[in-house]
Amino acid sequence: MTALLETRGVWQRFGGLVANSDVSISVGRGEIVGLIGPNGAGKSTLFNLIAGVLPPTQGSIWFDGEDVTKLPAAERCQRGVGRTFQVVKSFETMTVIDNVIVGALMRNTVMREARRKAHEVLEFTGLAARADVLASDLVPAEKRRLEVARALATEPKLLLLDEVLTGLTPTEAQTGVALVRKVRDAGITVLMVEHVMEIVMPLVDRAIVLDLGKVLVEGKPADVVRDPKVIKAYLGDRHAVGA
Repeated sequence: MTALLETRGVWQRFGGLVANSDVSISVGRGEIVGLIGPNGAGKSTLFNLIAGVLPPTQGSIWFDGEDVTKLPAAERCQRGVGRTFQVVKSFETMTVIDNVIVGALMRNTVMREARRKAHEVLEFTGLAARADVLASDLVPAEKRRLEVARALATEPKLLLLDEVLTGLTPTEAQTGVALVRKVRDAGITVLMVEHVMEIVMPLVDRAIVLDLGKVLVEGKPADVVRDPKVIKAYLGDRHAVGA
């Protein structure tokens, strides 16, 4: 499988704190890859490095065969890196359709075309009936989907999903899982951060576990959840001994 995304020996330091330590991962075209780990593992920092919010202290980031390490977030988005945020960042005083148009304008500078793209994405994400509602009036699950819709409107090759299933009811989470699969079926590669392993493990093709800023283990979900190092990272030594 051809790699769409690679991080090569990436480090991120904030003064004396090492958030990411020699992280080398790859995401193949067409994959759904889960990036998991306990709180403080460095997942959000790595997402920000991939998206271009921060430059790495050391190492390089490659996307679609190009070294994008020095490119800012907007230029990475133009090349096909879309993302959502852990804390929802909708424009509350704008309508749902206008929120998505903001994303569509990345590729379509003519407003008519941007609006057409936004309507197409709202149909895709199940938000078409809410197009003229203010974003502030959406329930939390709908706001998560709006984040996905705005990112999809940028026409990404790679979609970075930051905890889009966290905090949802079981029914809402299953709707979210179906949407992620639909995104992949549309030809978009997905890298997602999630905390709820019961939801994410059946969904992803591969899982990458971070702990204390380092890659602890990666592989098929069924193998990862049984790995003693993963059990120890999540539950502590006592559980790892009994694994």
